[in-house]
Amino acid sequence: MEFRTVRDLKIACPGDEPDDLDPARRVPAARTTISEVLVAGEVWKRAEITGVTISRSWFVDADLSSARFDGGTLDRCILRRCNLIGAHLDGVTLRDVVFENCRLDYAYFTDVKAAGPVAIIGCSMTDTILTAGKLSTVAFDGCKLAGTTFDGTDLRGADLRGNDITKLTAGTALRGAILSPAQIPSLTDLLLAELAIQVKAEHR
Repeated sequence: MEFRTVRDLKIACPGDEPDDLDPARRVPAARTTISEVLVAGEVWKRAEITGVTISRSWFVDADLSSARFDGGTLDRCILRRCNLIGAHLDGVTLRDVVFENCRLDYAYFTDVKAAGPVAIIGCSMTDTILTAGKLSTVAFDGCKLAGTTFDGTDLRGADLRGNDITKLTAGTALRGAILSPAQIPSLTDLLLAELAIQVKAEHR
């Protein structure tokens, strides 16, 4: 089994390379299991994917915009250069998953659980909303977090080093996350703005 290391995470890879996998030609039926497939193009655009377990698979240059994943699991999957603009992931479990150079703008992650290591690398997450999930084993690296909202998401242990956090919507939502010393001024600015704290010089 091959592994990929992202910061402190060791992520199990799918196994076969994408060129060795059979392409997905249709949207999977609800509550089924699929394994060792390549998802590309617009096959799953605006798809309704309910309770599906997807394992040891690749998503490469796939248009998943406005797709809806309700329940189900992604296990040992890599999503590379995929478009998930406006996608909804509701109650999905992630395990050994890599999102790499994907568009996650305006996407909704609701009650998403990372049951194993997950890396989100070089992704655009403008106005992405992550609510009520558990992302303790997630590493964000080099992502665009403009207007990204963490709302009631468990980030204890989540690694946000290497990201510009200045444009997040809230600082207190990062409770328990891992930051680098260089990010402390940005966190301070977020907290001051969120808590409406005024800082004034003392008069002597």
